[in-house]
Amino acid sequence: MENFLTKLYDTNQNLSMLLLEAKDIADRNDEFELSNYIEKELEGYKIEDVIPDYRKIKGQIVGDIKDVYGNLVHKEYDLDFTVLSKSLGFDLDDAYIPDSISFVETSVSGLSGKNAIKPMPKEIVKILDDTFHFNNSHLHIIAAFHKIPTATLEYILVKVRQNLIKEFQKLNRKIQKPKTDTDIQKISETPTETKRTVFVTYAWEDEEYNSQIVSFVNFLRENGFDASMDKKKSQEAVSVNFNQMMVEGIQNSSKVIVVLSEKYKQKADKFEGGVATELKIILEDMKKNINKYIFVSFGKSNRDDVIPTALLGTDVLDLKKDQDDNEFNSLFAKIKEENIIEFSEVSDDEIQVKKVEIKPFKL
Repeated sequence: MENFLTKLYDTNQNLSMLLLEAKDIADRNDEFELSNYIEKELEGYKIEDVIPDYRKIKGQIVGDIKDVYGNLVHKEYDLDFTVLSKSLGFDLDDAYIPDSISFVETSVSGLSGKNAIKPMPKEIVKILDDTFHFNNSHLHIIAAFHKIPTATLEYILVKVRQNLIKEFQKLNRKIQKPKTDTDIQKISETPTETKRTVFVTYAWEDEEYNSQIVSFVNFLRENGFDASMDKKKSQEAVSVNFNQMMVEGIQNSSKVIVVLSEKYKQKADKFEGGVATELKIILEDMKKNINKYIFVSFGKSNRDDVIPTALLGTDVLDLKKDQDDNEFNSLFAKIKEENIIEFSEVSDDEIQVKKVEIKPFKL
């Protein structure tokens, strides 16, 4: 099991081959629900299956258009069917990817641009053409596609791998139960960990910046938080798998502090390296654990220069300002999930509104 988890952490490993191995392990351990999930990812989702949200992608409808004389006048032309979507009761811009993981994997590896083109079913194209031709009597849609960002297809692979890691970590813990009463007694006597675990993640830059991150993590430890980072964890292991370390750091910590910088924004917006993979995992987890993540900056750049496009609208704590104005009180409050302003309890006695007396009518 440990060997298999190590393979899952390695993003260079072919995911479709790992799914075959995962299916075998799940079957041998009678994990029927997990086995069923893996089979759908291997074979693809059928019409009657519920397709996971990560396989539903917001795209842009584009079409090839001919005039009434058969001449091609537009190719992959942007089309807006918002009104038609409302009348049909579903969003036509949504592209569903039911295909097997091996197909998705092969498709992604063959893409070089930022967008992919997915043909729409003929039945849908017919509906689109009827509506389009009604409003443009001299034109016909002969083919329609969903134009979808390549990164969203890559995210399907990231999400499936993440799901497998979570499930097989649980299965591993289930298998490695204590074998004797003595082992159980030792576990029960182990004191409960009360300190908050904090994982600090960032984009690697020059030595000066990286050293400042180290100092920040040490500062957190000096203030009572069990803080860690890649450099600390890499010292504690003989062989380091950075993808494994990143996933475990995010999943196993009570708080994750993301230090934003211009370099972090650049890598996130261009979907480069570990930053892009990490941000995809964080964005997905934020749907369930939004309070787990604290986004900060060292205050050296403007907010707009450090926040990735995917995080626009997210609160970013300026640590320099928090240091100068509050002695890091805002940071500590976020980590401990405590309110800085203590409001009074709501009184049982509700205040009465003074009424204006109406004077008797008199001429």
